[in-house]
Amino acid sequence: MKTYKVILLLTILILSCKNETKTATVENKTPEVVKKETPSVTKKKSKATFFCKINGEAWSYSKASGIVSRHKKTQKRTAIITFTKQLEKGKESIQLFYDGDTNILEEATAILKTPKKGGGTMSAMYQLKIKGGKRVPESKINGTLDLSNPTASGTAEVLNMKIRFEEDQLADETMSTISFTPITFTGIGYSDSEKLFAPK
Repeated sequence: MKTYKVILLLTILILSCKNETKTATVENKTPEVVKKETPSVTKKKSKATFFCKINGEAWSYSKASGIVSRHKKTQKRTAIITFTKQLEKGKESIQLFYDGDTNILEEATAILKTPKKGGGTMSAMYQLKIKGGKRVPESKINGTLDLSNPTASGTAEVLNMKIRFEEDQLADETMSTISFTPITFTGIGYSDSEKLFAPK
């Protein structure tokens, strides 16, 4: 009987003291790597149009426009076609002046940024006229303009155009006189002041 009691007691103890092992499921969550899309950097390309070579160096313009007007006193009609090159600092420009009635090139001017003695740059201004103002004997200027369409087209030849001021400030003495390779242009928008302000 004692043995039976002992076995019964042991059975009760085993059942009551049984450890229930609970297995906890641990989710090992790896943090999601968020991929940030790097915005593509687009380099701004300057929309430049080749125009000519000046003393062997290519020159392009970023903007072109024209204006046709008549001088109040002289009644002379002139068409000016302007080509502008935007630089990081400042601008360069070439202007062609045509007789508005005969469409013949009469004058050319240029403003170019050129190295200056002692460092830095200077705005060198050049001018050549078909009548008078020829400061270099071998200089030459000729060309024609067509205004028969909504946009202007034309040609120009400018050789040995002399700098007007501060020639002694140029770092490169060969830039005291400049020449353009033959110029041809088309599709240049222009305004005719007589048509713009004509009474309706």
